Amino acid sequence: MRTIEELQKIASQVRRDIIRQVNGANSGHPGGSLGCTDFLVGLYFGILNHHPEKFSMDGKTEDLFFLSNGHISPLFTAF
Repeated sequence: MRTIEELQKIASQVRRDIIRQVNGANSGHPGGSLGCTDFLVGLYFGILNHHPEKFSMDGKTEDLFFLSNGHISPLFTAF
């Protein structure tokens, strides 16, 4: 389990990445992505059981999380 300080550091980097992506594309909706950053960083790095290095589509040994919100796509790609 990561510490709060570690999660805050990750979230800060993710926010920077979101701003860079939106600015680089000269398009996008950064507000939703920035607002959901803490929530998704906490889930991805602190709660969910997942193994990105051994990902398989069956999901039998991992937690699955689905979120359908296209306006926060910069957040998805920041991970």
